[in-house]
Amino acid sequence: MDGSLDPKTLKPSLAYAGMWAAAVADEGSADPHRVSIHCLRQGWGVMQYDRSITTEPLKLAGRVYKRGLGTHADSEIRIRAKQPIRAFRAWAGMDDNPACRNGNAGNPDRMLFAIEAKGHELWRSAALSVASKPVRVDVAAGDATELLLKVWDTNGSNSYAHADWADAEIELADGTKVRPTGNNTMFPSEVLSDGLLPFSFTYGGKSSEELVPGWNRSRTSTSKAGVKTRTLTWRDPKTGIECVLELQTFAKFPAVEWVMRFRNTGTEDTPLLEDIRPLDMELVPDKDRNLHRDETMLRRSCGSKQKPTDFRYQVDPLTAGSTISMVAGGGRSSNDWVPFFNLQSGKAGVMIGIGWSGQWAAEFARPADGKIRVRGGQELTKLKLRPSEEIRTPRILLVFWNGEPLAGHNLLRRFLLAHHVPKVGGRPIEGPVCAATWGGMESLHHLQQIKDIRKHRLPYDYYWIDAGWYGPEGSFSPDVYTGEWAKYVGHWNINQRAHPAGLKPLADAAHKAGMKFLLWFEPERALCGTPWTEEHPEWFLGERKTGANMLFNLGSPDARRFLTEFISNFIRDVGIDCYRQDFNFDPLPYWRAADAPDRQGMAEIRYVEGHYQFWDGLLQRHPGLLIDNCSSGGRRIDLETVSRSIPLWRSDYQCIPDFDPAGCQTQTHGLSYWIPLHGCGTCGGTHDPRRGDTYNVRSNLSASLEFPIYFNQDDGRPDHPWDWQRRMIEEYRRARPMFCGDYYPLTADTGAADTWVAMQFNRPDLGEGMLLAFRRKASPFVSADFRLQALDADATYELTDADTGKKRRVTGRDLAEKGVRVLMEDAPASRLVFYRRTFNPA
Repeated sequence: MDGSLDPKTLKPSLAYAGMWAAAVADEGSADPHRVSIHCLRQGWGVMQYDRSITTEPLKLAGRVYKRGLGTHADSEIRIRAKQPIRAFRAWAGMDDNPACRNGNAGNPDRMLFAIEAKGHELWRSAALSVASKPVRVDVAAGDATELLLKVWDTNGSNSYAHADWADAEIELADGTKVRPTGNNTMFPSEVLSDGLLPFSFTYGGKSSEELVPGWNRSRTSTSKAGVKTRTLTWRDPKTGIECVLELQTFAKFPAVEWVMRFRNTGTEDTPLLEDIRPLDMELVPDKDRNLHRDETMLRRSCGSKQKPTDFRYQVDPLTAGSTISMVAGGGRSSNDWVPFFNLQSGKAGVMIGIGWSGQWAAEFARPADGKIRVRGGQELTKLKLRPSEEIRTPRILLVFWNGEPLAGHNLLRRFLLAHHVPKVGGRPIEGPVCAATWGGMESLHHLQQIKDIRKHRLPYDYYWIDAGWYGPEGSFSPDVYTGEWAKYVGHWNINQRAHPAGLKPLADAAHKAGMKFLLWFEPERALCGTPWTEEHPEWFLGERKTGANMLFNLGSPDARRFLTEFISNFIRDVGIDCYRQDFNFDPLPYWRAADAPDRQGMAEIRYVEGHYQFWDGLLQRHPGLLIDNCSSGGRRIDLETVSRSIPLWRSDYQCIPDFDPAGCQTQTHGLSYWIPLHGCGTCGGTHDPRRGDTYNVRSNLSASLEFPIYFNQDDGRPDHPWDWQRRMIEEYRRARPMFCGDYYPLTADTGAADTWVAMQFNRPDLGEGMLLAFRRKASPFVSADFRLQALDADATYELTDADTGKKRRVTGRDLAEKGVRVLMEDAPASRLVFYRRTFNPA
C-alpha cells in the first residue's frame, strides 16, 4: 500500500531514465570502450545478466559465479564493440539448477556452445550435459568488432536447456577489459545497445528496424531549467523523408518524454508510411527470485461513459501468452480508457502516458514465457507525405519507478504538476469553485443570483454560464428542459431574448462581486443549417443533411484561424476568464470518411494538430486564461490536454437526475491515480431536494468543484441553506491544496453499495493532508480504522474533524500503526478529517 517516494528507490530510477535516453540518443557511440549486448533469440524466457535464466545465481557443476550471462537454447547473443575485440573469455556450460538436474536425468551430452565472427566459427565446444565440467572459453577474435555467442540443443527438444556464459569478459584491442552487465528489473532489455529505437513504423513495405540504421543521422541537444532536450534526426538519402525524435529528460524525475515528426524533404510523394508506433519497446519481466513467481500487472482506469463506473481503477494480470489491447473509442481520448497506464513487474515498473486527443491505440503483449512488448500510437496510419509536408505523432511519456506501484502513481502526479499542468506565476493552477448557472436563463435572473452570492458572502471563484445563451433571435430556453437550445449549436450569436444587452453586463457584475467569469462553447460541432455551415461549408466535415451534426474541421488552417479570432474576440469583448469547451459527439467517423486510400489517418492528424494550435493561440493571446476541457464530461483527458486545460466537469453522470453520489466517489478514487487536477459538479440548487446534503458535496470533492445556487430560471427560495453552502465552500477551499499532493487510496472501490471508500491526500511539503471517508448506503459497518501513509513517525499531528471542529493530537507513528478510527452511525454518510504536523524534531 505504501506509495511514499523513498529517495533510495528514486535514485536508481532517475539514473536509469538518463541512461535509457542516452542509449536512444546513441551517446555511447563515441566511447571507445562502449560494448553493447543484445539477445537476438532464445528458446525460452529472457536473457539475464549475472543470473541464470531462472533468475537464480549462475551455477556450473556445483560452482556459483557472480557474473555472466544466463540464456536458454536455442540462443544467439550479439556482442558489439567500438573497437576490435582482442579476446572473449568465459566458462560455458549447462546451468546446474534443480530443474535442469531433474529434467536431464539420464540424458546424454546434448548442448553445444559456439562463437562466430564475420560469418565464421571461431570456437565450438563438445556436447555438454548438466553434469559436465564447465568448459573454459578463451577465443581470439582478430580484428572483429562483433561476436555471436550461440547455444543449441543437439536433440532439438530444448527442454530444460539452460545455458550459462559465466564470468564473461571482453578484452578490447587497447587492452581494456569489459564485463557484461545489465539491469534485471523490468526495464528495456537493450539498454546497453547504442541507438535503441523506442518506436517503429513501416516505410515502403520495410520495417524501421531494417531501414533507420542505414539512414543519415544527426543529433543536437539543449538544456534549460532542468530539462534536457535531444533532437535526433534520421534522413533517407533516397526519398528524402526525415524522421525526427524530440526526446526530453528531467533533472528531478525518472521520466523520458518524446514526440516524433516526419517530414518530406524530397520533391515527390513518399512511399507509404504505415503503422506508425511512437511507442514500441520490449521490457523484461522482474521475477521474484525467492518465490520463483512472475507478477506482471497492468493498472488502468476506464474512461468517462456517463456511468457510475466512470474512471474506475482496475488491475489486470499480464500473463504469459496474453495480450491486452485498448483504443480511445470514437476519437475522443478518454472515451473508453484513460490513456495513462502503470505496468508493474515485481518491485519495478513504468508509468506510461499517451498524449493524443484522438484515436490512440495501445497494446501490452506477453509472448509465452518471454519479454513484454508495449506498443502505442495513433490507431490508423497509412499515408503518403507530399513534398514539404510534415506530421507529428502522439506524445509518449515514461516514468520509471521502483518499490510499490503507488509510488509510480505519485511520481506521475508530481511530474505532471511540475512539467505539464498549466501554470500561473510559475505555480500550478488551482482548481476553482464555481457557481453554475444555465446560459438560457434571462439576464435579470443572473444578476439577481450574483446579488444573492454577494449578500450571503459565498466565496466563489467563478460565475459559470453553461449552454443555452446563444441561438437565433426569438428563441428562448429558460432551462435545460425547455426550448430548443440543443438545435442551435453552431449559431454563436448571443440570444437577444434572454440577454438583450449581451453577456458583458453579467461578466462585469461577476467581476464586481469578486468572481471571475466562465462561459460555455461547443465550437467543434454545428448542426447543418446553422449560419457557419451555410457561410463556409468547406470548413465542415460530415453529411449535409438538415439537423445533422457536422464537424468543424480544425485541420483546415483557414477554419482554425477564423475560430481562433472569433473566440479570442469573444473572450476580450465579454470579459471571459475561463473558456469552457465542450465536445458532444465522436469525430472518428468524420475523420475516416475524409481520408483518401493513400492518406489514411491524415484528417485526424491535421485535426489534432489544429486543436492544439487553437488552444495554444488562445493561451498566448490571453495570459492567465483558464481552459475548461469538457467533452461530454471528461472524454478528452490525455497528456496533451492536461498540459493546456483542466477538466472541471469530468463526467456527465452528474447530469442524470437522482444520480447516486457513490459514482462520484468512484470518479475521484479512480482518476486521482493518474492526474491531480480534475473536478465535477454537485447538487444543492434551490429546486434540488438534496439541498444541505453534505454527503453529496463531499462525494464530488476534488481539485475543482461546481456548486449551483439555482441552475434554472428561478427567483430563488427564501429557505435555501445559505450558511450550510458557505461552510461547504469554505471546507472545499481548505481541502483544495491537498489535491496537489500525493494520493493514497486507503480502500479499493468496486462500486458496491455495501462498502466503505476512503482516500488520503498528503502534502509532505506543507506537513498537511486529509482523510476523506464514505460509508455507502448499504454498508452494515458503523466504524473503520484507516492507517495513514507517508507520515513522519516522530512528529506530532493535529487532527481536525470537519464536522464537529474537534481537535486532537496524535503521533505519526500511531497514525501509521493504529490509524484513525472513523465512526458513522448513519448510512450513507461521510467524514472529512484534516491533519497538520505540529512538531518535527531537528
